[in-house]
Amino acid sequence: MTRDLPVPPSPAFEAATRGARFRDRIAVVVKATPEAIFQALDQVTLRDMKLAWLLGELRYLPSRLAHHMPPGDSRRPFVQTLFDGGTLVLHDDLPRELITGSAARLHRVHQAPRRFATRAAFEAFDEPDHEKLFMSVRTAPTGRPGEHWLVLEHGTRALSPLAERKFARYWWVIKPLGAFVTWQLLRAVRRRAERAPALLHSRWPWRSVRATPGERAGVLPGDERIPQAIDTLTHGVTIRRAPCDVWPWLVQMGAGSRGGWYSYDWLDNGRRPSAMRIVPGLQHPAIGTVFPALPGVSDAFVLLAIEHERVLTLGALTPDGTPQVTWTFVLDEVTPGVTRLIVRARGGPGYRFHGLPLSLTRLVVRVVHFIMQRKQLLGISGRAESMPADTRVPAGEEPCLLSHLTR
Repeated sequence: MTRDLPVPPSPAFEAATRGARFRDRIAVVVKATPEAIFQALDQVTLRDMKLAWLLGELRYLPSRLAHHMPPGDSRRPFVQTLFDGGTLVLHDDLPRELITGSAARLHRVHQAPRRFATRAAFEAFDEPDHEKLFMSVRTAPTGRPGEHWLVLEHGTRALSPLAERKFARYWWVIKPLGAFVTWQLLRAVRRRAERAPALLHSRWPWRSVRATPGERAGVLPGDERIPQAIDTLTHGVTIRRAPCDVWPWLVQMGAGSRGGWYSYDWLDNGRRPSAMRIVPGLQHPAIGTVFPALPGVSDAFVLLAIEHERVLTLGALTPDGTPQVTWTFVLDEVTPGVTRLIVRARGGPGYRFHGLPLSLTRLVVRVVHFIMQRKQLLGISGRAESMPADTRVPAGEEPCLLSHLTR
């Protein structure tokens, strides 16, 4: 840990923090690629830095007791916790740098963080009893093969002279604790990054596809079509793009002449690679549109319900038109420019996998579905996040106004 670092300053961060009097910068050396480092940052949880989590719980205990803050969840990814608390992405240059911003009464026991729908709203915010907190997480080469600096820098700007005087007193108390928490975070990221080398074919190869307990327990569109399911399988992935950047990949799914399933193409797409681009002619499916399960076969999913840029429900139907399997994709924008893709599959009472007994159907389907679903979610997230801003939108369509991360 050091504050006198041989790392050049970030022009983007210096521009964002102009006028910020309270600064701190800490770094560690990580023997991993920038992609692996940010992949680890995306996954690290408070449980990975137990002492820092305990200090945070003590700091926010009065707010929790007064019901100003919800209970903490040590299993949630740390970055997701920041976004849930109102932190906004200001600059995304992954895998080199991510800059975030937030605003609150940082000098008070109950900090009352503010939420902003857009970056413009955050920049315009100027209530005098508040401070703005900026954070940069970035990588930089050390000059040695296979090593990079992982740098985390904070800058706080008070929005009035009175707020600055109040925060100055708080700063000298909290600065050593904040530095320790930052150091714990960077070490946790380093452990994950050095333990899991990046794979070639996915930008976020070890990204979790586990649904949260709330996602598994919640009701999703399409559940009503099979009221008494023999099993329900729910998975999810966080994608650093707005829903309108993810949606085009969902509506063009399907084997054969469609875009593929983005999973193991040698199993479900006749060895034909799934699409790596948005296909304009497949962007407007209607109720009843067929999404072939495999190329050249009669087995198919049918589009049962669609809510633009929000919900897509597919179903495998019995001869009388009753769904025996539903497969629902839900896009939830958790913070501007960051989407949670939740996928749920449900089997009806009569569904049996290749005629297997019910007990074996449940077992086999859970294993096979997880393998294929995980690959699909990583395929969708990798495609959505890798598309440049000027090619994600098909010609003649409206640009994605919410996708500010790549502007």
